[in-house]
Amino acid sequence: MRWGWPLLSLGVALYLSCQGFQNSPPIETRYVGDSVCQQCHAEVSRAYRSTWKARSLIPITADLPRMEDFSQPAVYDPWKDFYYRAVWESDSLFLYEYRLSGKETVYVRRERLDFVIGSGHQTRSYLLWRNGFLYQAPLTWYEGTRRWGLSPGYTEGKNSRWSREIQPNCLACHASGWIAVPWTHNRYYRIGGAIGCESCHGPGSTHVKNPFDTTYFWRRWTPNQQMDACNRCHLEGIAIERQGGWEPGKALAAHWSVFLPERGELGRFGIASHSERLMRSACYQKGGATCMTCHHPHPTSPPPSYNNQCLSCHTRGCQNPRHPSDQCVSCHMPKGESSDVPHTRFTDHYIRVVRSEAQAPQEAIRLLCAVGCSSDPALLGEAYLKWYVEVKNEPWVLDTALRLLAGGERPASYAQALLLKGKPNEALSFAQKALRQDTTLHLLELYGYLLELTGQTEKALEVWKRLRARAPAYPDAAFRYVILSYVLGKFSAEETYQSLQTLVKEQPWNAQFHYNAAVLAAQLGRYSEAKQHLHAALQADPDYTPAREALRRLP
Repeated sequence: MRWGWPLLSLGVALYLSCQGFQNSPPIETRYVGDSVCQQCHAEVSRAYRSTWKARSLIPITADLPRMEDFSQPAVYDPWKDFYYRAVWESDSLFLYEYRLSGKETVYVRRERLDFVIGSGHQTRSYLLWRNGFLYQAPLTWYEGTRRWGLSPGYTEGKNSRWSREIQPNCLACHASGWIAVPWTHNRYYRIGGAIGCESCHGPGSTHVKNPFDTTYFWRRWTPNQQMDACNRCHLEGIAIERQGGWEPGKALAAHWSVFLPERGELGRFGIASHSERLMRSACYQKGGATCMTCHHPHPTSPPPSYNNQCLSCHTRGCQNPRHPSDQCVSCHMPKGESSDVPHTRFTDHYIRVVRSEAQAPQEAIRLLCAVGCSSDPALLGEAYLKWYVEVKNEPWVLDTALRLLAGGERPASYAQALLLKGKPNEALSFAQKALRQDTTLHLLELYGYLLELTGQTEKALEVWKRLRARAPAYPDAAFRYVILSYVLGKFSAEETYQSLQTLVKEQPWNAQFHYNAAVLAAQLGRYSEAKQHLHAALQADPDYTPAREALRRLP
């Protein structure tokens, strides 16, 4: 290149288990929506709207209840050297990200926030919806401590700023009524609203046609069916989808396997560990207690106290005369800080006699199967791979995944693991084997990158060309196609620049798109346009070193 700037590609796609959407109608007609349910179940609907779950996702409008304290000081991330402050401006909520040098502000980014995710009972986080792409913001309100802080997973140098994608698997437990754009990771036609009737009862079209079909009635479900409806979101762990099509009322184990990091200390639990902890308890194992024993999702009359629920089985009450007779939960289900979300306290659902001896926290050293267990080592290997990518980025975890996946029964995951191990040539053959079985967006991306990494750029170009045609709403595929076409001499500099201009308009926050557009603008002698793109790249990411170095070298 004339100015010595390399064209920079995007990073390799993340974990493969998040399945790409197949081409299907944009509206799922089997789901009828809460408004249809309300026509016959008005009282239940009113009761549900007063619960926390009915506030799991809310559009940010002028009348949004403001529980946060916006007068508190900005939150500082010492690892990335950014400050964050949320501010209401007229009818909109904005988040400012800025950097100081002494008392001087040297960088500011301002983003409008579009959705609150989280009921506010414990936390409120915020989402941005830009050109259909949905991302999480880096700031969260923690209600228990009445303070602002970095979002969960953003501390200790892991602040991904504005780039954390909110994929369908995230919305599945936080929202309803969303419609994803096929063949994208985090793009939506519609976001929808909070968790609704069909999130727990399943799609309602059949029930609407025949209200007396008892197979739909929750109270006719077995305790295991009821627990599975709760477990899908309240069993915290590494979830591997074995086959699609799970709905409330179906057996979770037939569709999902869930693995839990072994916790050596009994008192340690996560923010969504309710089912895991309950299933350890004798109340569940011997007494048949389920979530519904104590919790009602839409009570139309005051439910019994938790203490009365305990005494319905333990009729003699507590035999320790020093203990209060009406506080079973306070002793046997003590509150504690969650292990994965800061500034939050939850009731421990492991019902037991709590021993006084303290146990030092222990690092999890293996995964244990909680749901959908099988003798397939590759299934466990896929869980270790996901654990490595999303949580525990330690070499031994990846090595364990590679050992368990080596049989080749899950070639897509094995290819991903080999690539992460730095073995793209070995990974390529397994990616090809996986493509003979199925095609997903993640898998095709992986195959394209592997072809590039192994020097097969012509073949890689064909992959990106096909993926671009199949996924026209996914700009990353178009970006790779454009860049490789230019590198291989199939596109002129002018054609490439115009294509990059289109991508920049689609994702103006993408620093890599702007940087590569600047490279082509400089090639064409359009230095002022190159500077504009480089400034835009640094506005999106002030630590984007290639753009900063390129800006210094421009005439």
